[in-house]
Amino acid sequence: MTQPDPTEHAPVSRRQRVSLEGTIATASAVSACIVAVASMFTAVQALDVSQAAARQRIFEQQLSVCLQFGELTSRAVADTEKNIDRVAGPLDDAGVAEIEAAFASSAEFSRQMHQQYLQMTMLLPEDVADAAYKTIEKRTEIYNAQIEIYNAGEITPAALAALTALGGQEQDLLNEASTACSGYVSDKAGIKE
Repeated sequence: MTQPDPTEHAPVSRRQRVSLEGTIATASAVSACIVAVASMFTAVQALDVSQAAARQRIFEQQLSVCLQFGELTSRAVADTEKNIDRVAGPLDDAGVAEIEAAFASSAEFSRQMHQQYLQMTMLLPEDVADAAYKTIEKRTEIYNAQIEIYNAGEITPAALAALTALGGQEQDLLNEASTACSGYVSDKAGIKE
């Protein structure tokens, strides 16, 4: 009796045929994946660049608004409208004209300060913008003190002293706000003071 061949009933291994179309399709799929990954990498790089550009633009705007605020502060230092260069006594025509000019100047300064404050609220931290707002409130007090002198028709020593004190307080507040603004921008720029 002959021994059965163990390989006789074993399944025959088959080789699969590979078509040219299948190879091309596989290569195309792999290429598409590579292109997709490369595109995502490029998109991430572009996003990083655009975010860096946006941060730079915001910093430039912050610097600009602080410089403009600094200019207003310097103008206020030189501005003598709040310290009326008159002696105590009744307002003559020159005194009335001086106060009326001070009203116009004060109104324009207030407008510019308010514009700066609005920009600061959009670009700078709340504490910096709040410091600028205090200067606007003080400017309103100065304006009201000028109105009282105008309506009274005379400059009393007390009114003149009060107006001078308000002017000094405004100057202090302007300096504080300007320092807060420049300090914030310097910190953002990495400049040690």
